[in-house]
Amino acid sequence: MSKRKAQPRSSERPSPRVAAIPAAPAPPSRRALVTLIALMAAYAGVYGLIAVVKYRYYLYFNFDLAIFVQATDQALRGTLFSSIRGMNWLGDHVSLILFLLAPLYAVARHPLTLLILQCVALALGAWPVFALARRELKHEGVALLCAALYLLYPALGYSNLFEFHPEVLATSTLLATISCMAAGRFGPTMLFATLSLLCKEDVALAVGMLGLVALLPGRPRRLGLALLGLAAVSLVISFGIIRPALSSAAAEYGKMYKDWGASLPEVARNLITHPLRAVSAFFDTPGAPVDSQLKRAYWLQMFGPLLFLPLLSPLTLAVALPVLAEHFLSFRPQQHGLLFQYTALVTPVMMAAAVRGLARLVRGITRAPITAEAMARPGRVRAVALGAAGAALAASVLCNLLYGPLLRQGWIPLPAAIESFWPNRFDRTQRGYRDRMVSRVPATGGVVAAFEFLPRLASRRDVHSMHHLYTGHYTFSSQPYPVPTGVVAMLADVGDQRLASYVQQDTPLRLRDLTDRNRLRPVDAAGDLVLFLREPADTVELVRVGAPAAPIARHVVYDHQLAFTGFAMPESTVAVGGVLPIETYWRRVAAADRQFLMFLVLRDASGTAVFSLGRHLGYLLYPAALWPADTTVRESYRMIIPLGTEPGVYTLGLRVGWWRAGGPALSEPDDPSLAANQLLVDLGRVTVVEAPRP
Repeated sequence: MSKRKAQPRSSERPSPRVAAIPAAPAPPSRRALVTLIALMAAYAGVYGLIAVVKYRYYLYFNFDLAIFVQATDQALRGTLFSSIRGMNWLGDHVSLILFLLAPLYAVARHPLTLLILQCVALALGAWPVFALARRELKHEGVALLCAALYLLYPALGYSNLFEFHPEVLATSTLLATISCMAAGRFGPTMLFATLSLLCKEDVALAVGMLGLVALLPGRPRRLGLALLGLAAVSLVISFGIIRPALSSAAAEYGKMYKDWGASLPEVARNLITHPLRAVSAFFDTPGAPVDSQLKRAYWLQMFGPLLFLPLLSPLTLAVALPVLAEHFLSFRPQQHGLLFQYTALVTPVMMAAAVRGLARLVRGITRAPITAEAMARPGRVRAVALGAAGAALAASVLCNLLYGPLLRQGWIPLPAAIESFWPNRFDRTQRGYRDRMVSRVPATGGVVAAFEFLPRLASRRDVHSMHHLYTGHYTFSSQPYPVPTGVVAMLADVGDQRLASYVQQDTPLRLRDLTDRNRLRPVDAAGDLVLFLREPADTVELVRVGAPAAPIARHVVYDHQLAFTGFAMPESTVAVGGVLPIETYWRRVAAADRQFLMFLVLRDASGTAVFSLGRHLGYLLYPAALWPADTTVRESYRMIIPLGTEPGVYTLGLRVGWWRAGGPALSEPDDPSLAANQLLVDLGRVTVVEAPRP
């Protein structure tokens, strides 16, 4: 009787409803790890240095950094109220990640702590990009090129350099979520998804889309359901519990979609009934050609540095659709470009799609699978992979030269970031004066400050942003902003043209109300930098009503309303970096219906302007409209001579203008002879000398 030969037992096939867990690749080589860490360290070091320099020279010119500094600092004190926003900060944005950052912030309670943490967190995003690319493309060199693509991505740099935002931290955690999903690692995926959701309420849009993608056939359905559930829980906590309990009329973000309806149901109904209009909103804003151009440029600026590889992985790109809709359906142009933080949740999707698009490109060109064996030896598969990754890196460098945050050459006209990344000579000159004034702010009590000073004062319980006093209402809200009391100091550069964009017709009245209620008086001034303190022992003169006649008489009437009657320069010699005292004399000859400006121009012997400045006459607090009629008013100004000015003899000239919506305009003088001198009234000669050595 013959014996049947024993057959080896075959391994079980995975159920068609459950995706097989991808095989884990071998650990990366020491050389690859060292290179990757070096790339991340270089990124964190460069951007960390820029953050330090920006902070040192007062270049953070918004109030977002200050909001989160105050929120984190106050959380350590057991309160969630933000005086800057005038509400509980969780009612503004549900950024629970700040509670996890608070212990790190407690080690060094300084704004730079949050800024450096942001740089490090974004640098760490190169790790999951490397891991995903190594899994998809089976080659460490290609994976390192992909990590470099991420670190060079212009949108990443801009989101890093614009203040501090908790959602920017989600860039790296979302990348880690995607990478762990690709590896079939349930626990780490859920951990990084949870960390992402803690950054901001709208991260749930991206996490929910990841869950939907994971529910497609052949994928780990358990993971998809878990991610969808996690996103749903996040939305319920944010919009069902925290926001209803803590939100305030000081934040009316629903108005961002006013073009689509007055309420969320109306917005949803209009989107459903007008789908073509909704799609066109990704590329066009009817009646707004500048915004339309911004939207179209967005796609080139986001895809270009990645050689358009993400388009080869449309399923991955779909994850970003809800976030993109959130931004492009808004009427705000800031959300339609890459200069702000709004790309933070799009960048990780773009990078993952680029890696997968690169893999698909290699397979499509070579008609061969990407295997470890094929990538380990010279051959067509490896050559195409390295060539395509290298071409993408070259495209990234070119895009950085065209519009990147650090290497931009200005070859093409594109919008620039609203914050400088490096100090110019005016910033370097003003630093000392700003430091001096900050040091004089009392340690306790309320403070009203302009944007650049807010981060240094944000750890206080009671600090207010100057721009709210300018507008008279909260940011992105129609709710009136009450003039604060209990204020012991006001500190601002009232001549800064960026802050001037918030000026309203009644801004001077609110500023006067603030100073009167809190008994604030000027104690220091340099240029338009002014410091007011409560009931100080000594003051400096800014404006004097009822002054004597001007030592040097001159008579020019502007716009039939304001007469310039003369001037005096107590000193005509000034050191580089010092201040030149200038006294100008005025008389209101009719009712003033505008906010007058004064332009000072310093010209060399050839008549070329060395520098010029524009400012509000009367320091904005004492505008001509409030001056008594037919009374001489003297304004004392201390013009800062910026560093870099060459010693020599110059001519100082004065123009008069007025502020209108959209920018300044020149006033019309009644003296026709001024036309031959570019409308400049000569104030005399100024001798600039070398600054004394310390």
